Amino acid sequence: MIEKESIEVINTHFVFPNDTNNYGTIFGGKLVEMMDLTGALSAIRFSGENVVTASIEALDFKIPIKQGDIVELRSKVIYTAKTSMVVKVDVYREEKPGESKDFCCRGYFVFVAVDTHGRPKPIPILKPVSEEDKKFWKNGETIKRRALERKALSP
Repeated sequence: MIEKESIEVINTHFVFPNDTNNYGTIFGGKLVEMMDLTGALSAIRFSGENVVTASIEALDFKIPIKQGDIVELRSKVIYTAKTSMVVKVDVYREEKPGESKDFCCRGYFVFVAVDTHGRPKPIPILKPVSEEDKKFWKNGETIKRRALERKALSP
């Protein structure tokens, strides 16, 4: 199997009124949708295949994202198995264009590469290069194991 390095995908969105709740902050589900799409782009670019979302780890929102804010999402494949990969997605907000970015949350998404019939398909092996990559690889390994344990407990 081919070894491959991961590259970061950066996606930027403007928060519009229809993205927000009655408090003027982004709907959690809307942000998760943005994260899922950005994570899928990383998974597709890495694997070269179509992917489906298999699992999402718990998300903790650190600070609110408000109407008018700019949201920056950064995603990267951090772990691979035979047909699946764990993608880390970090979210930042920019209250005004050009100002500093504030960290909002981090999510881990498990994607599975699939063929045209929706069956799992083998993917390249991630080659962690930096010490940070190696740290995230171990974290991704744990996330993947937990996802499999939860799946085994499901009816």
